[in-house]
Amino acid sequence: MVLYALPALYALFIWWFSTGVIMYLDGLPRKTFKWSILGASILMVLSLWGVYASRNNATVTGAYCAFTGGLLAWGWQEISFYMGFVTGTRKDPCPEGCSGWKHFGHAIQTSLWHELAIIASGIVIVAITWGSRNQIGMWTFMVLWWMHQSAKLNVFLGVRNLNEEFLPEHLQFLKSFLTKKPMNLLFPLSITISTVILVKLIDAAVNAHGSRFDAAGFCFLATLMALAILEHWLLMLPLPAAALWGWSLKSRKAVKPFDAEVVSGFLGAGKTTVMRARLQTAGPKTVVLVNDFASVGVDGSLLRERGADVVELPNGCICCSLRKDLAQQLKAVVAQWSPERVLIEPSGVADLASLLGVMRAPDLEPLVRSLSVTTVIDGGAFLRDYGRLPAQLDAQARLSSMLILNKVDLVGPAELLMVETTLRSLNPSAPIMRASFGIAAAGPILPLKVPAPMHTPAHDVHATHEHAHAPVAHHHHDHDDDHHDHAHGDALNFDSWSGLIQAPAEPESLLMLLDRLADGAAGDLERLKGIVRMGEGWVRFDIAGGRPSIAAFAPKGEETARVIAIGRHLNRSFLAAQFGARSTIEDMPLPLPAVA
Repeated sequence: MVLYALPALYALFIWWFSTGVIMYLDGLPRKTFKWSILGASILMVLSLWGVYASRNNATVTGAYCAFTGGLLAWGWQEISFYMGFVTGTRKDPCPEGCSGWKHFGHAIQTSLWHELAIIASGIVIVAITWGSRNQIGMWTFMVLWWMHQSAKLNVFLGVRNLNEEFLPEHLQFLKSFLTKKPMNLLFPLSITISTVILVKLIDAAVNAHGSRFDAAGFCFLATLMALAILEHWLLMLPLPAAALWGWSLKSRKAVKPFDAEVVSGFLGAGKTTVMRARLQTAGPKTVVLVNDFASVGVDGSLLRERGADVVELPNGCICCSLRKDLAQQLKAVVAQWSPERVLIEPSGVADLASLLGVMRAPDLEPLVRSLSVTTVIDGGAFLRDYGRLPAQLDAQARLSSMLILNKVDLVGPAELLMVETTLRSLNPSAPIMRASFGIAAAGPILPLKVPAPMHTPAHDVHATHEHAHAPVAHHHHDHDDDHHDHAHGDALNFDSWSGLIQAPAEPESLLMLLDRLADGAAGDLERLKGIVRMGEGWVRFDIAGGRPSIAAFAPKGEETARVIAIGRHLNRSFLAAQFGARSTIEDMPLPLPAVA
């Protein structure tokens, strides 16, 4: 009896303990990961050597050595994936509405290199044990591979218990590839195959014909297969799987809530300028999330110039497929930086009500200690903006905790009073701050005091969002060609173009070009912004509200000269030729939501 009990207990313990160690190490700060993977790689080499050295050792000791080597070799596969070193080509959630084979293809992309690494390791282990008497290490690796592939397919197709608590923060995007449902057709097949293999392994162990080596080896493999079956049932039965490794999850630091501020406004209102002013007085634990509508972003570079930690969310609108990205990025930001404050700058075409709905979602709300909204209004372009999109401007004003009336130096006293009266009628309780270049008359814009939760309840935000939308489908190229019934009514159908500038600019030529573009030389230009080398340094250039500007820019690290244009009927070939730029995207309509 001892002959069977000891190998079974040993296999059970080393499987449970090694799994817990991996989860514990994965919960430590990311700066420790390089040491963890270094240690795991050393163990990987030693395990392969152990499998090779014991290949002809047909004793009980040889069986233990080969089994341990095969299991530790598998441990490297797990730790390299869960720490993000060997994963796949895709590190983003699957877009909403994606299904079928396309969804399966995206899932494969998330772990492609991981799967190839497993295949390569399996080939190495087969090669070093080929034709030898002791192949326990090879079969240990193969059983673990079976456990891995079967469980992975089952959680993709649908199981009752997803055990999402085991996923580290930096892999939260994988949740979009997990499916929760009572049963899938693969599950009974997986259980049946595993059970048949288990019975055969037990029979081989019991009928080892006096060979203690065979009895121990088959007992190791039978225990692993029994654990595979248990692992599958834990996906279906209401059992506390996390309790098995409660000690290993203690390394994950508690989530610390942060104060969030959304800085919204139309294209060209001055959001980035206000954010730069905010960062002058921001504390050391402030992180900025920037959403830009182009394959190359500019705002992130402008904010890094102020020394901010910036996370860019390019190529999407926060109110559609980017919703998952925003939630995942916020969780990743909390895990990596533990910020006291997060500033969010949505693109000028984002739906503010939808964004606030995301922030009030059940999985994010515990992270957000307070939420405030600052809306930046272009004083010089207010009448134009209000005439085109009154519903959206009304919504932005109503949902705001503070209104910044920017560019007041371009507005006369009477017009300024009219703008303030209009804003006051839309939101009587929000303070209105006059500013030029994002700077208030009394000095830089000071951070808001930590406010009470927004006066707009979550259900009001969703009600605003639903009321805003009429069933008009739209399409963005970087939504993986998935169509969304996203109900943007009264869209302006803006286009965007972006390009990488190939050569430095001359001051006079650049200013003349901006003047021409502001006058409509390349179409109805709503906004243009970029950075480019000039002489011995860099400049940032801009067209907002029909007014061009150029200012010095101090890049942080390596930068790429680039330009983004947003408008209607854009002449892309003209823009590319005038800037000497290589286009980065094709025609991309940017519908603006009308929020009522």
